[in-house]
Amino acid sequence: MKIRRLCLLALVTVLAATGCVERRIFERLGLVVALGYDKGQGSILSGTSVMYTLDKESGHRATILANQANTTKKLREDQNRKSSKKLMLGQLRVVLYEEAIARDGLIDLIDSLIRDPSIGTKIYLGVSTEKSADLLQYPYRDIRNIGTYLYDTIKQNVLEGQIISPTLHEFLRDYYSAGKDPVLPVFVRKGETIATAKTALFQSDKMVGMLSSSDAAYLKLIRNRFKAGTFELKLDKKKLEPYLNENNADRREHIHVVVRIVGNKQKIRLTDREKPAFDLNMKLKFALEEISAEINLTEPQVTRTIEKLVTDEFTKKMESVLAKMTDLKTDPVGFGEIYRQSLRGGSLTKSDWYDKMSSMSVDVHLNMELLRTGVVE
Repeated sequence: MKIRRLCLLALVTVLAATGCVERRIFERLGLVVALGYDKGQGSILSGTSVMYTLDKESGHRATILANQANTTKKLREDQNRKSSKKLMLGQLRVVLYEEAIARDGLIDLIDSLIRDPSIGTKIYLGVSTEKSADLLQYPYRDIRNIGTYLYDTIKQNVLEGQIISPTLHEFLRDYYSAGKDPVLPVFVRKGETIATAKTALFQSDKMVGMLSSSDAAYLKLIRNRFKAGTFELKLDKKKLEPYLNENNADRREHIHVVVRIVGNKQKIRLTDREKPAFDLNMKLKFALEEISAEINLTEPQVTRTIEKLVTDEFTKKMESVLAKMTDLKTDPVGFGEIYRQSLRGGSLTKSDWYDKMSSMSVDVHLNMELLRTGVVE
């Protein structure tokens, strides 16, 4: 019994000592959770690191380090010299790039992330409309750690289907694909609030334009990555007037509706290799969540009319997004991959595909079904 007690005491002592050692080790480390890159004068690069530290007096806290250099390696070396902690990138979660840098091309900067074995490919990438340093260094009242806040914000929006997932792995996959281009969320700060207002479109590694958040939702639907989500539409009131309640006092020309997509089946088919031309066929099931007029949705004719109007609006929105893609010569959907698979040997370069996109056409065919109808006010 005495020996057992001695062994137990020794074990507790060892565990306590180990815990103290681990705490002292972490107190000497600065865990970088977010990076920001901005364009300086000439070829100078501005870098911002959000460092998460364990302080024995104040506990966990975030520290901002910023400097300028010609390369990312020199940026980190200089930041290490400035810090009393050893900077570690193993906990990196988010990397932001100023829009000006994104338009010049990101692959060299992203290559520096790939070469660091401590950085995982599931980190999130994003574009900032302002200097990323301004977004990362702003003294937010309610955000203690801007790095983890950005990570949680992106993750939540991805899970809820609000934005297209922007991991390092997905960016590289689409960048190295001959017939597909990456997209990234665009962050904007308004006072104390940070929002993903738009989606950046890339031609290879260079940003060439942006989609609004509503247009990006249609892009996500076309990409067949949108299993659920809401869309707000304006429907022609004249087409629904025969079914409106007599006491409807709304004098607006349009009826506003909110529809939720609850089912999505999509198929893209190459119909003309020379042009090239594609058919985009989609079957969508949707529920009507809100409508700005009093209308009886139990009548079959009302249901058919709403289905037709919603289908027309979705078709116009998708055609508009596809037209913008063609104008910018960017392919975030992957039409080029479908085209490449039709070629003998599957040989296609991005440059070849961008040339062909000038004459590319896509015919949109939607089959939309309204579910769970009822009386909605």
